[in-house]
Amino acid sequence: MRLRRRKKRLRVVARYRDPRTEMNRCLGLTILAVTVLLTGCNRQIGNYVAASSIGKNGFARDRAAMRKLDGQEIMVWGFVDSSNIYGDAGARTILGDWWSGDGPNATTWRFNLKAEAGDKAGNSFSVLAPNDPGRDELLKAFVADANAQKPTKVFVKGQLHTFGAPTNTGALTGLTLELQSSNDILLEPPAVK
Repeated sequence: MRLRRRKKRLRVVARYRDPRTEMNRCLGLTILAVTVLLTGCNRQIGNYVAASSIGKNGFARDRAAMRKLDGQEIMVWGFVDSSNIYGDAGARTILGDWWSGDGPNATTWRFNLKAEAGDKAGNSFSVLAPNDPGRDELLKAFVADANAQKPTKVFVKGQLHTFGAPTNTGALTGLTLELQSSNDILLEPPAVK
C-alpha cells in the first residue's frame, strides 16, 4: 500500500514543470527572435551593404576592415541626414531651411548618410557628390521627404576614404564617401539582375 502511494506521488511530480525552466525556454526563444531581427537590419540589398554594417554614429564599426577598404569603391545604402545637407547658392534655393551651409568647394555638394532612419542628426558620415545635372532632382526629393518628416533611403556608390578621428576616450576612424556623379545616388532599390 505504501509503495503504491509513493509511485502515485512520483507520477504527479514527473508531470510538474518547474516555472524557471519555462521562463528559460521563453527567454531563449526571445533572444533567438531578437537576433534574427537584428541580423535582418544589416541585410544586403542587391550589391549594396547596409550603412549600419560599416559604421555606427558616423564612425567605422570595424576600424581595421575600413582602413583596408580605403580608396576602394563600395556600394552602401542608408538614410539621408536631412540636418546635414550642404551646397552652393543653387542648392540653398532648393533646400531653403534645410540648407546647412556651403558645400566643400564650388564644384561639390554634400549630404550625410545615417546608418538607421532614427539616428540623431550628426550621427552620420559625409557623402560628397559633384554639382551636376542630377543634383537638383535629388535635393528636391530630400526636401520633400524632410518636410513630410519621412526618412529618405538612398543607395550610393562611391570611393571610400577613412581618416583618424582622435577623441578624449580613444581613437576612432571617420568615413567619407566620394561619388563620381549624382547618378551614383539612387532613391529606389536597384533592380536585381
